[in-house]
Amino acid sequence: MKNIGIVCEGPTDYIILRGVIDKITGEDNHYVQLQPEPDLTGEYGNGWKGVWKWCRDNAEIKDKLMRDIEPQLDILIIQIDGDVSRKEKPAHCWCESTVCEYKGIRNPLECDVKKEIKDTCPIVLPCKNHEYSVKGYMEHLSYLITTWLGDLNNTCIVIPCDSTEAWVIAAYDETEDAELVEDPWLNRISKKKYYHDIRISGNKKRVRIYEQFAKRVCTNWNQVARICLSARNFERSLGLLVAGC
Repeated sequence: MKNIGIVCEGPTDYIILRGVIDKITGEDNHYVQLQPEPDLTGEYGNGWKGVWKWCRDNAEIKDKLMRDIEPQLDILIIQIDGDVSRKEKPAHCWCESTVCEYKGIRNPLECDVKKEIKDTCPIVLPCKNHEYSVKGYMEHLSYLITTWLGDLNNTCIVIPCDSTEAWVIAAYDETEDAELVEDPWLNRISKKKYYHDIRISGNKKRVRIYEQFAKRVCTNWNQVARICLSARNFERSLGLLVAGC
């Protein structure tokens, strides 16, 4: 059993990741939800920018943080969905092709909330520096996280593409192009009142629904990993990290 800290976009991602990690490692691990905080009232909020802020503020103390938590953490998981690379301009602020008078001066997290700047943002997507593909999204965001966090000792990065919901539709529907479906929650899962006999109440992602999803993703993990490059990459990266612990 490993003690594992998870920094992710939201509580539903946490549920999926926790189940998948147990499946990959073959153990019932102990988990600490570092980001977002369980009640979602922490200083960083949720979403990909919350992950960014957490990495920025904890980069220098990461190893100490992992040692000071009881029980001490063996592994740190950092997750961001691939759709961030596809649609979020701030993720491309520091790309070589971006020409902006504020580049290197303003932090994109701060710049993005300034209306007068956002409306005239020079970034054009898809970014010229990054391939518009699952592999491209993973490479781009993994590099970003590395620059935010610096030291990757005992750390595993996971970039589900287009989101963790791609793993869900791969598990349930064996959707061969699951990672190419944009916003699978909106366009596949919540499109009707029921998704495989699971009641979907509006567009809100509910924990109880994802607890059911996690079970199917884990049961059909070999299928998910066959279909999804992001799942295979996570399985390989985590396996190597666990073997070295």
